[in-house]
Amino acid sequence: MNKGFKIVLALGLMGVTCATTTVAVNTNSNDVMVVQASKRSRIKKAVAIMRDSYSDVADVYYDKENKVIAIKPTDESFEEEMIAVLNGDESEKDWDELTASIDDLSETIYEKCHIKTPIAIVNPENTDKVLYMSYDGTSLYDVTDDNN
Repeated sequence: MNKGFKIVLALGLMGVTCATTTVAVNTNSNDVMVVQASKRSRIKKAVAIMRDSYSDVADVYYDKENKVIAIKPTDESFEEEMIAVLNGDESEKDWDELTASIDDLSETIYEKCHIKTPIAIVNPENTDKVLYMSYDGTSLYDVTDDNN
């Protein structure tokens, strides 16, 4: 397995915790109102956690237009691996291990942060193109399916 895949596989299996933030507000009647964190704040929390974990190998950001948490490879080895996938030169086993780790990460984000937002690896040369997308542990799109 190549270095880029090892890095992302390890990061993809990271533990993510996004405890829901609650805010208590005192009112005149001495009642307490509890407000759950907004979806936007939960997405920000998930992105921040992923950004810290991927800081050396990828940029992580929320793509508002496509409504996904995007992972853009920035590490040279990781970028080369993604280009190899596009060219059909990467081993199927390595790609399957990477996509399985992204599935695990998306399931963890869904369970821990309670957000229904897909996670996508984007093409480092063209971020408008998705290479792989997962939602709640299930693959939504895999570029290698198009290459077969």
